[in-house]
Amino acid sequence: MMAEKPVKFVIFLSLILSLVAFWDHQFTSYLKEFVVLIHEICHATAALFSGGVVKGIALHGNEGGETIAVPASFRGSFILVVSAGYIGSSLVGAFLLRLGFQGRHARQTMILLGLFLISVSVLYSKLGELAYLTGIFWGVGILVAGMLGETISILSLVFLGTSISLYSLYDLSDFAERLTETDAGILAFWMAGLGPEDLQNEEVPTVVVVLGYMIATLWSLLSVGIIFMSLRSSLSHEETHDIPSMEESFERFPGDLSPEAKLWLEKRGVDPESGIVLPPNLFQDFPPKDNSP
Repeated sequence: MMAEKPVKFVIFLSLILSLVAFWDHQFTSYLKEFVVLIHEICHATAALFSGGVVKGIALHGNEGGETIAVPASFRGSFILVVSAGYIGSSLVGAFLLRLGFQGRHARQTMILLGLFLISVSVLYSKLGELAYLTGIFWGVGILVAGMLGETISILSLVFLGTSISLYSLYDLSDFAERLTETDAGILAFWMAGLGPEDLQNEEVPTVVVVLGYMIATLWSLLSVGIIFMSLRSSLSHEETHDIPSMEESFERFPGDLSPEAKLWLEKRGVDPESGIVLPPNLFQDFPPKDNSP
């Protein structure tokens, strides 16, 4: 189990400060590409689960990516697939962070995550391209970390969860800088009844801008809320111990009870043989009261 609340907070804060300090370092750029891949995998996963088809996943090397998918025929599937990028990344980051702090199933989670990344890279990205290399590199690394033991797995989950959560929040800044190029802008064009060719127009319709900011605000609130609630729950999680029942206590008691002990339990309404509390109408005083004058 991870450390108590103050230590958890120190670990989390240290990771945040380290990532911010090295935000423009070359290693962090590899980490950013990994998070972008998670973003695109969330799009692909939503498409598959809604009955659509995924044709490919690509990364462009500038912290941008692309998922080529054909959503299912029902109208809401497009909204689900487009929304899955930002919301899905926040959910993944929050989930990994929570598992890491709780220390539950850490090795299994790391191994499954590594195998999942490798499988997705092989199935949906082209051999030798950035998405393929990123998925294989991080997938193998995560898989190996999971095999090194529980402690390494826990620390890795906290690191990955913190990194994905932080970048997911940072990624929301795209809404303010280039709204029409983001998933929110694409969804706004679609909701306004405009086609892909309209994305190339220099003048963006007012309705698209309004819809885009409404969508961006909703996604931002959801993402921040998901990460905040997970972080709050993770940092306040305390290890609990099960209190043994009366029956379990009796099973653990060595040997037979003495007559005095049985009498003491009977006076308190407890069956000395089973440890079950007797109903009030079965209570009686021991020894019996002497009512004679």
